[in-house]
Amino acid sequence: MSEKFKNLIAFLTKLPGIGPRHATRIILAMLEWTPEELNQFSGHIVSLSEGPTLCKQCFNFSDEDLCNICKNPHRDRKRIAVVEKVTDLVSMEKSGAFNGLYHVLGGAINPINGILPERLKINELLDRAKNATEIILATNPNTYGETTALYLEQELKPLGVRITRLARGLASGTSVEYADEVTLTNALKHRR
Repeated sequence: MSEKFKNLIAFLTKLPGIGPRHATRIILAMLEWTPEELNQFSGHIVSLSEGPTLCKQCFNFSDEDLCNICKNPHRDRKRIAVVEKVTDLVSMEKSGAFNGLYHVLGGAINPINGILPERLKINELLDRAKNATEIILATNPNTYGETTALYLEQELKPLGVRITRLARGLASGTSVEYADEVTLTNALKHRR
């Protein structure tokens, strides 16, 4: 196999869930693309080196200062769902069950891996919570998500805002990102 393909395989296998065989299949599929498509794709990859543009309010990916969700005047601005990652936000949006705003923490508290509260967007959440009537803690139902939710409850309680959690429609140990729309809808509908 040529060095060019070996190098591409090595880079693709750095992605989660992509092994050498899958990487090879991806490369073979890309060989069927036109040169223009390959150039467009490589341009998008290069643009990642400039860093993501994050919404200044919720920290979702955005091409502008505010993402489409935060700019939408029809969203309930008094309810904020707190999620760990952008992929959790995307999954909740797919359910169509939530019409409020979001706040992406950028992870969960995990001292073993060096992720302490200072590394997360918690101070920004506390600032936003002052204008909210409800904060929905939509962290993942695993050890780190639960730890993060408990920490957030302690920090938010003095603000007097209503704090709710997703209902236990999500199985313990799973991720919001992989939950189906019905499960997320029920979890939002029956939160406490």
